[in-house]
Amino acid sequence: MQRAFRRRTVFQLGLPLFYLAGCAEESAEPGAKPDDSDPDPETVETPITLFSWWVAPGEADALDALIAVHNLEYPLEKVSNAAIASGDQARDVLEAQLKGGEPPDLFQENAYDMASFLRDNPGGLTPLTDLFEELGLFDVVVREVIADITLEGEIYSMPVNIHRENALHYSMRIFEEQGLEPPTTLEEFLEVCEALKAAGITPLASANRGWILRILFNALSAASMGVDAFRDYYSGASELDEPAMRAAIELLGKVLDEYVNASAAELEFDWTDAADLVLNGEAAMFIHGDWAKGYFTQQGWKPGEGFGVIAMPGTTGLFLYGVDAFALPTGSPHPEAALHFLRTVASKAGQLAFNELKGSSPIRLDTMVDDLDPAGRATLDDLRSAEVRLLTRSNDAWDAALAEYAISRDADALLAAYVDSPPGA
Repeated sequence: MQRAFRRRTVFQLGLPLFYLAGCAEESAEPGAKPDDSDPDPETVETPITLFSWWVAPGEADALDALIAVHNLEYPLEKVSNAAIASGDQARDVLEAQLKGGEPPDLFQENAYDMASFLRDNPGGLTPLTDLFEELGLFDVVVREVIADITLEGEIYSMPVNIHRENALHYSMRIFEEQGLEPPTTLEEFLEVCEALKAAGITPLASANRGWILRILFNALSAASMGVDAFRDYYSGASELDEPAMRAAIELLGKVLDEYVNASAAELEFDWTDAADLVLNGEAAMFIHGDWAKGYFTQQGWKPGEGFGVIAMPGTTGLFLYGVDAFALPTGSPHPEAALHFLRTVASKAGQLAFNELKGSSPIRLDTMVDDLDPAGRATLDDLRSAEVRLLTRSNDAWDAALAEYAISRDADALLAAYVDSPPGA
């Protein structure tokens, strides 16, 4: 999942969350009555501090649902979501805790960040390869995801979901009222935008934050460049086709100039604000990761009834995804309990409980589609049949350049950011 989330309640980090009380006395007189205050080992709770940035409706609710599944089997293991509102700040706080020798029990991370984390913190994670083998996950987890979390032959995190990032969410009511069908090609998408604009409806909701614009630009550029060219560049298989990228940048400029809400430029405008525009009927579409689906659902909007979710028009066959995962740091205060929670994460029950609310797809391809909502079933079918499954890439230089482009429309500067900072740099 991505960054800069907000919630009504935020837990502070760096402070003890639980204390285990009660120690046996070192000695007692013969025949003395046992101290009734001594704790029963079978009733002592074990705290599990989970370092997460899930705080928005949908994502926080999904984690709560996963914890509820865990508590059915491990009622004395109490998982605490030590969440804060900024992903960037979360990294700083986590790094300070790790350097200070006070790691949490588990922490959330994006799969594409695992290699850099281990590079900066060698030996900082506990391998989970044996756990994968024991649980039979090699046979059921999406093979590309297994590759994403494997480094030098070892698995270093437990994935909890797959988020499609080239997803288009649309208001079914607005489309019906305007006599529009969901577009399937880039040309149809632009035609739909023109029709909505002519009707006085904002076609597309967005926000001018770099990472939000990166998701939008990835979807537009995949449709503009073509799936194969997009895959080859972002996977590192080929050099950047600069004319094709420039054309994609021009498309982004057109979309921002003609079809996106003016409020996108407001300083505090975030992805949830953009989603609210669609929810409230002020905009018709939102190109974003499908955690927006989870957000809509938690606001009472039903997928397949109030809103629809499809692949970005022009990217059929491409499943551009992100993977949220939990890592077990070396020196975890409660490693056995942490492993218990990772078992829950990998279980069918845990996967269904979490992804139903998060808006994402389970990592297990043996999940029964009948257990998902209509949009979830369609997305999982797309995942299974995708010709190209590609882990999304993140780059601070891209995000900064995209945020600047939203203000300046300096296509040369944005192109230079992709030339100078290729995927994996």
